[in-house]
Amino acid sequence: MSTTAPPSRQELHDSSPSASPRGGKWEEELRQAAIANLKRKRKFIENAVGYVTVNGALWLIWALADRSSDGIMPWPAWVSAIWGFFLAMDAWKAYGRWPSSLYRPITEADIEHELERARRS
Repeated sequence: MSTTAPPSRQELHDSSPSASPRGGKWEEELRQAAIANLKRKRKFIENAVGYVTVNGALWLIWALADRSSDGIMPWPAWVSAIWGFFLAMDAWKAYGRWPSSLYRPITEADIEHELERARRS
């Protein structure tokens, strides 16, 4: 997975060369973040199709062949639950509010904020 989060609409709006101290470099970083976000969304769709296909086949095998659960969860449920958890995390990263502050480009304001924190301690 890529480690670049998508820029917010405000970041895209504020990224004009006149609004950004970094100019072209800032634009390139935002462009790379947007490309990474599109790739992440496409990868999620591929993973979701694989999840549905494989889990559908596993549940079909269980239904036609075994169907025993002995009072516990059927064996395909373990695959569905664990894989589903990781798929949900991918969905959150691709479409949700994953903490973009972890991946957005570092700005001069961020550096100044950290310097002030270091000076106070």
